Amino acid sequence: MTRWAQWMGLAMLAVGTAGCGQKEAQVVEPRVHEAAEVSIWVDQAGITQGEIQREASRLFGSVAQNVPPEQIPEVQVRLLSQAVDNLVMRQLVRAEMERSGVLISREEIEQGKRDLEKGLGPDHSLAMLLASANLSVEELESNLILDLFKNKVLKEKIEAATSAVTDEGVRQFYEENPKDFTLPEGRIASHILIKVTPDSDEAMKADARARAEGVRKALLEGADFAALAREVSQCASRGRGGRLGVIPRNREHPAFEAAVYSQEIGEIGEVVESSVGYHVIQVTGEQQERLMPFDEVSERLKVMLVSRAQQQITREYIEELKSKATIKFDGALAEAVVQAEAAKEEPSGEGPADETSEP
Repeated sequence: MTRWAQWMGLAMLAVGTAGCGQKEAQVVEPRVHEAAEVSIWVDQAGITQGEIQREASRLFGSVAQNVPPEQIPEVQVRLLSQAVDNLVMRQLVRAEMERSGVLISREEIEQGKRDLEKGLGPDHSLAMLLASANLSVEELESNLILDLFKNKVLKEKIEAATSAVTDEGVRQFYEENPKDFTLPEGRIASHILIKVTPDSDEAMKADARARAEGVRKALLEGADFAALAREVSQCASRGRGGRLGVIPRNREHPAFEAAVYSQEIGEIGEVVESSVGYHVIQVTGEQQERLMPFDEVSERLKVMLVSRAQQQITREYIEELKSKATIKFDGALAEAVVQAEAAKEEPSGEGPADETSEP
């Protein structure tokens, strides 16, 4: 058993599946005395074991849909370090905000939420973000206040970093990293998933298959695929009308891939069983490997490079706050964090697939 699992009390090891391979983190509530134990001191402020458990569980829940079952323990180990970093960072910024006397108004918070939702694009909403990130509105606002404070404090540096990203620099990045802009060969597919969990009995599986067969029948009779996916699919792709994007070879469950590559384009295929449930698949096209033209990606690439530059400014700010603070870890947690940091340095092979191609 890993030091992570021992320290966390196996709180996150009970998981199920939730569409497209998504795992629902079923967090075991820590015992009261465990939750109240302070595991990290940031100057005079304590962060409890319960807080760390909740943050790590939240992080796991936000990525679980793309984590193969065999990788769950490894991912949980890596998320411990991230959970600790998040909580320490928030406390450092919170303390700095209190010392500075800078206040964030309700109007600024609401505008921040509007800006955040706008940045998600037309196919996503703030409610969808909260669900995928396992955040409450109150938690979102609390984190947003800290971000708005950081933006105020770092305004001049952020503006300078933004200005430093030039059109010439964007073009240079594109030309030096062609693999980042090469679309893979594959088939374009949509699906509707009726899920099952590892502990589903035969009756439950039979019911799920029957529901999937009913979905297929409705589609064969003329039902709109995207509308039906939004209504009944139990995959995160339901918000996109079941669209999965490009499915390259050797990335998905064998039965799912076999169906994608054997069906005629436009056909509503037979119900397919995978490790997460029953799929009704429609292949909508094919894509040849191609390098996306610069004009097609330049705008998004510039946004990405600006974001990267701004994140570097924020990281430097947090490191400065850390250097001024006294941060002490509980002995057991310190050992677990060392293990998690070591795991970050180890090659992990192919990571979880992007959700746009995860059945």
